[in-house]
Amino acid sequence: MELISKKPLYINSIEDIFTGDGFEMAMSIDCEGTNYDKNLENNVKNLERFLQKATDNDITTILFITPYFADMLHKLDLVDKIKYKYKVIFGLHIHPDNFPSDIALQCPFIRPDEEYFASYSYEEQKKMISLSMNYLEERGVTPIQIFRGGCFSMNTDTANILLEITDIRYESHNPFREQYDVEKGLLNSIPVYALNRDEEIRLEFFTTEKLEAMLSDAIMNNSKVMGITHSYMLDPNDFHYERDGIKDDIHQRLDRLIKVIESHKIHKVK
Repeated sequence: MELISKKPLYINSIEDIFTGDGFEMAMSIDCEGTNYDKNLENNVKNLERFLQKATDNDITTILFITPYFADMLHKLDLVDKIKYKYKVIFGLHIHPDNFPSDIALQCPFIRPDEEYFASYSYEEQKKMISLSMNYLEERGVTPIQIFRGGCFSMNTDTANILLEITDIRYESHNPFREQYDVEKGLLNSIPVYALNRDEEIRLEFFTTEKLEAMLSDAIMNNSKVMGITHSYMLDPNDFHYERDGIKDDIHQRLDRLIKVIESHKIHKVK
C-alpha cells in the first residue's frame, strides 16, 4: 500500500489562481455522477493520469465534485492521495436531478426532469448545498473552495447561500451562458475561457487543432485561461469518444496544449 504524506506537496489555494502577470492557465474538470457517467469507476481510475500531467507542467486543476463522484473517490481510496500529491483544488458541483439517495430522500421537492439548479427556491437551494457540502466533507473532500453549478446554472440566491452557510467565496461559469444570472460583486469569479456561448477551451470540443489555435491566440493576448473538461472523458475507452466521433482523448489533447504553451515560451526567449 502506498504511504501518503499528510503534508501537501503544494499550497493549493484558490486565492493563488491567476494572480500573476500575462498569460496563465488552469484546468477544471466537472466531476459528474451517474446522470452523465455510465463508466464512473473506470473514469475515476484514470483521474490521476490527468492530474499528474497537469501538475508536472505547473497547471492547477480544479475538480468540481458531485456527491456521486466523491463516493467513488472515497471507495477507491483516492481522496488523500489527490489532496496531498497534486496541484488540485476541490470545488462543489451540483446537478439537482442526480443525487445519491442519502441526499435525495431529504429533498422531496426535487423535480426529476429539472437539471438547472437556479430553478429552485432559496430554501431549496440552501438545503441541497448544505447536504452536498456535508456529503463531500464526510468523505474527506475538503477544503471546498469554489462552486460551479451543473450546466453553469446559478443565480443570486445561490451566491448568497454560499456566503451564508459555507466558506466558499469563488465561483466559475461561462459568462455567455443564460443559465448564469448572478449579481456582480457577491463572489469572486473565475470564468471558463470562452469566446461565446459554445466556444470554450473544452478538451472534448472541436478538433485538437482548433483547441491549439484558440490557446495560441489566448497566449498572444496575455489571457487568463480556465480550461474545462468532464470526468466522463477520463477513460480513453469511454463510449463518449466513439459515440461523438472524438479523435484524441483528453490526455492527448492536454499534452498537445502543453506543447503549445512550451512553444510560445521558446519563441519568447528567442
